[in-house]
Amino acid sequence: MNNIDLTEKLDFIRTHDPEGAERLKRLLDRKDRLSAGNVYGERFTDRQFSLVFTPLLDAAFERARLLEVLPEQGETIPALSEKLGMGKERVFDHLKELLRKNLVEMAGHKDRDAIFRRKRI
Repeated sequence: MNNIDLTEKLDFIRTHDPEGAERLKRLLDRKDRLSAGNVYGERFTDRQFSLVFTPLLDAAFERARLLEVLPEQGETIPALSEKLGMGKERVFDHLKELLRKNLVEMAGHKDRDAIFRRKRI
């Protein structure tokens, strides 16, 4: 993982989900302590840390991208999937997480598809 990419991704995530970016930053800051080991002598190698951290970072980045393209009036999962070049299931999973974090809301239906929009504050 390249530091420039990492910093850029965290900055991008921070613009759309400051709390999520902060949690990732705290985990990244603990990397040295995790590789030093705990009281039982267990240590995270760089590879092990990357296997845990990279998917978390990538998912948060995808959710931030989703929030960025989500229009104010809302959009359906198939339309978002097409815009992002991401599978509908993946978009749905991200929207569930964003609903849980109270960052998006359902705004109605278009035909048989739910319309999601950014949460109005």
